[in-house]
Amino acid sequence: MTTLATVIFENVRHAWLWLALGAAGAWLLFVTYRGIFERSERRLAWWLMVLRGAGLLALVLALAKPTWTRESESVDPGRVGLVLDDSVSMSLRDPSGKTRFARAKELADRFKKTVEESGKPRVAVDLFDISGRPLPDGRLPNEPRSARTDLGKALGDTVRQLRSKPLVGVVLVSDGVDNSGQQGLAGIEQLGVPIYTVGFDADPGAGRYDLAIRNVTAPDRVMVNNDANVEVLVAKTGPAAAEVEVAVRRGRDTIATKKLTLPAGDSEQRVTIPIKPTEPGAFVFTVAVSGDADERLLANNSRHFPLRVDAEAIRVFYIEGFLRWEYTYLRRQLEADPDVSAVTAVRRPNPDAAGSDPPGDLLTADRLENLDVIILGDVERTYLTPSEYQALISWIDAGKSLLVLGGYHSFGPDGFRNSPLADALPVIFDDGDSPQLDEPFRLELTDAGRQHPIFSITGDRVQDAALWSQAPTLSGCSIVRGEKPGATVLAVNPSPAHLAPSAGRGVGGEGASAKPLIVLATHRYGKGHVAVLTADTTWRWTRLTRVLGQSDTLYSRFWGQMIRWLAGKESNDERPALAVSTDRPDYEVGKKVTVRAVRQPRPGDAGGDAQVSVEVLDEAGKSIAVQMASSSAEPDAFFGVVYPTTGGRYEAHASLAVAGQQTANQTAEFLVHGSALELADTGTKKELLRDLALKTGGLYFDIDQADKLADKIERRERRITRVVRTEFWDSPLLFLGFLAAVTAEWIIRRKNHLV
Repeated sequence: MTTLATVIFENVRHAWLWLALGAAGAWLLFVTYRGIFERSERRLAWWLMVLRGAGLLALVLALAKPTWTRESESVDPGRVGLVLDDSVSMSLRDPSGKTRFARAKELADRFKKTVEESGKPRVAVDLFDISGRPLPDGRLPNEPRSARTDLGKALGDTVRQLRSKPLVGVVLVSDGVDNSGQQGLAGIEQLGVPIYTVGFDADPGAGRYDLAIRNVTAPDRVMVNNDANVEVLVAKTGPAAAEVEVAVRRGRDTIATKKLTLPAGDSEQRVTIPIKPTEPGAFVFTVAVSGDADERLLANNSRHFPLRVDAEAIRVFYIEGFLRWEYTYLRRQLEADPDVSAVTAVRRPNPDAAGSDPPGDLLTADRLENLDVIILGDVERTYLTPSEYQALISWIDAGKSLLVLGGYHSFGPDGFRNSPLADALPVIFDDGDSPQLDEPFRLELTDAGRQHPIFSITGDRVQDAALWSQAPTLSGCSIVRGEKPGATVLAVNPSPAHLAPSAGRGVGGEGASAKPLIVLATHRYGKGHVAVLTADTTWRWTRLTRVLGQSDTLYSRFWGQMIRWLAGKESNDERPALAVSTDRPDYEVGKKVTVRAVRQPRPGDAGGDAQVSVEVLDEAGKSIAVQMASSSAEPDAFFGVVYPTTGGRYEAHASLAVAGQQTANQTAEFLVHGSALELADTGTKKELLRDLALKTGGLYFDIDQADKLADKIERRERRITRVVRTEFWDSPLLFLGFLAAVTAEWIIRRKNHLV
């Protein structure tokens, strides 16, 4: 690079005029200060003239508009676009015994090095894949994964991206298998660039055997640390017998293997491989078969399958008396919770329907053994048999948990007050005939409630108290007389109109005390927990907020933490701060994949200040950034979409960052089914490649002679001259110089009485 700098005065078009005016001005300045010298006879007058002249010179320079121009000359090397076919058909072997793709990668490395190091004029090589996308840092993919080949599009996209460069040619290394449907790549000559092509011979080795995974059968979901069977159909074609190994892998980790002996001739064998996943999540597993000798086709040696591995869920059984709003929303919340496995039972469709005989087999000892939490809704005491009550009480005493919800039946005269369960509950039932208050009220937390994990929303007790004080009102609650000794009251109905009744008195009657009504109370019974929630309208915390377009975090957090606390698993300890998933486990190439990332802040975390970002990686390690967005209704849930262009196993990596520092990350996997078009024809299309080179003024080479290609590339470079202009006419230095010189001259004259 060379640089040439010059200074020009853009306003000086007639130099003689500027010189004449300058000379006249200088003469006038001299005459003026000579007169001052003659009157004062002091040499100081001449120094004053110099100052005044310097100021005027700075002003004249500004008017002349001085500009500094720099001309720099650089060399832009010529460019060659090298398109490497990374489609699945390139995984086939050629007569050398290597895969076509392996030989193409070796040629690309040699070609790039030879062309770029062959002296001047300089030529650079830019690498592209068969989709026409530039390969970052010139890194070639490890395996051919593209499920479709469109040679015309790949060449066109490559030329368009290099059009602004001194493009001297494009090199295509491919087997010529094009499944775009175009005939003869019509219009390719209009690119105006010579295209050099490199092709392959087909593998004549028909005597070798070929292994294939024909089918994989596996469950959709399995529980963590539980056994699952993967059934694999392995096929072999060819005369030779083979000793093979079938492996199940997750990523690079091998989960299980099994060895097989396949007899001579074409054969199939079904094998069952047991696996035992040890980590919960959504994963893509791979079944692969490998033999004891080279094969002619490796692309069919593996298959992927998705598998959802569920964590040990909290097993909840919810028994309700009839279809009511509380049941509808609570059942929906339990089913949406990924950590809960809920089963529900409803006695009858509505409260006015005739009752039915108790089923008698809902809460047997055998069924209770597999449950963690039971919720009893608005049912009468006769809905459970004496043996079920006994089994339920023994189950609680052994360390499990029960929640009883308020209702006209469960807390009325025909409710649990006269059942064997009454002794296990933390409240004392009222014996009045009106078991329910229907007036609205806003829940108020007690001191114990403000510290309890059930009511923790942000982790900050002051903020949580403010949120609960603004929660939608509840429509009434069941009446209880008070809590039992040792019980803990977490929430109350504080309204003065709702005073707890004394024994034998109705609300507000004689003997009423000033004690608020209990809404939520708990205590330990044996080794287990029992809770009573006298309100039956918590659904208002979700329905009313959603109608207003707001988040129902209050409702979901309350019930999520209620279930976890009863089960001995607080959500803040069990749940990760971030969860990522896709709407399906597998997709077709080119179809929309919806990625969902959810923030699940713990107490004290930044919560809404944390930023969520997601990137998707394919099997070759190429990263696709996903634009994520949330809605006002669900501020902690972020959604984004991506359209995969190749088949294989993909990973969605989500990260959570606060002030630029990553605080959490999670990964989910999904499967993209590739097209079978690439392997429909295992031959090569050398004639297509020759025709393509002929139409565009390029040359065709077989892969064995392709090292001669570098000498055929035209060497050309482009010199670029750049002019940089810097204007000084409005420079503060010129103005300050003028101002300083004129001001100094005036001050000196004043001080020396020369004015």
